[in-house]
Amino acid sequence: MKKLLLSVFFVSSLATSQVYQTFSMHFVRVEGDLEAFEKVQTMYMQKVAQNSVEKGDIVFWAFLKRIGMDNIDDEKKKNYLFVQSNKDVTAMLSDKNRWWENAPNILSKEEQELVAALENSYTWTEDSRHIFVDEISIAKGLGSFIQFNFARPKNLNGFISENKSLWKNFFSTNMDKMNMVNWGVGRRIAPLSSEWSTVVTWDMFKSMEDLMKYRVGEGPNPPSSKSKMSSYNPDGFRNQVIFQALKFAVKQ
Repeated sequence: MKKLLLSVFFVSSLATSQVYQTFSMHFVRVEGDLEAFEKVQTMYMQKVAQNSVEKGDIVFWAFLKRIGMDNIDDEKKKNYLFVQSNKDVTAMLSDKNRWWENAPNILSKEEQELVAALENSYTWTEDSRHIFVDEISIAKGLGSFIQFNFARPKNLNGFISENKSLWKNFFSTNMDKMNMVNWGVGRRIAPLSSEWSTVVTWDMFKSMEDLMKYRVGEGPNPPSSKSKMSSYNPDGFRNQVIFQALKFAVKQ
């Protein structure tokens, strides 16, 4: 899988643009036979999503599993995440965005029967879907572990502006040294309320070790002296969660 991910993702000409355009983060809570759920998504639904990518109905799809460092399942937390991007809001609102409804036309009769049997062993108990616009992103490839950082900055425009003018250059220069392969900033467009963060950033690495070293501050020194984040985002990140990437659908 890793060879596929590293070989088919975006070319270098897209390395510093809004790669993910308009994207959704669909958090779900699944209970029961989780291996069966993962099999359905990685072996069968990815096949359907890939078809949608190849047709241009969606740009990108990812299936990820939440990582808890204590190996204890917190029943209050969503344990899986789907990330999907579209070229714009119109495409996201299009009926073509509901690519999973095309499964009967993509999967064989035997595959559909296998999926139906597997679905009997788990339950999708809860979900929450959030939509963002990609403000800036760098995609040098796809890794195995990703950290999502959620915040509600006091000055949202200042937060985004500094990421574009200061942090983008830092990561562009130093990503290879940290084994970071993907970074970006997304601004929330739905749902909007005082309950939700207004922005998400992400840091993707080749391994969990690389991500943990980044968390403890190993690697190149960041340009903190030039930053105004203490003013733009005085409360810091509300939540920083780690997911393991299980499967992708990307243009080949």
